[in-house]
Amino acid sequence: MERKIETLNDYQAQCMRTTIGGMDEKMTHLAWSLALAGEAGELANRTKKVFIHGHPYDQDRVIEELGDILWYVAVYAHDIGVDLEEVAERNIEKVAKRYPNGFSAEASINRKE
Repeated sequence: MERKIETLNDYQAQCMRTTIGGMDEKMTHLAWSLALAGEAGELANRTKKVFIHGHPYDQDRVIEELGDILWYVAVYAHDIGVDLEEVAERNIEKVAKRYPNGFSAEASINRKE
């Protein structure tokens, strides 16, 4: 069954259909933080295999790993009471403040935050 995603919050709501519940607050933070680290590690390992082991680049598998990471971000945000669009908006504001004229290596080296 195909589901249409129209907003990040719509995506987040659909993610909640496939998550576990009933964890206390400390377990929620621990579980989602470790899961995110694990998924990021899987993506890093896939990249390592391309550059060091000579494996072919597989964009479909990369997209799957990115989707897993996004799923965990969505459920973690939900469990701390924040919608995914707010997470995205705050990140854009932070980056815009950090790099008001766009990213450059010089701006990165000399940034204050």
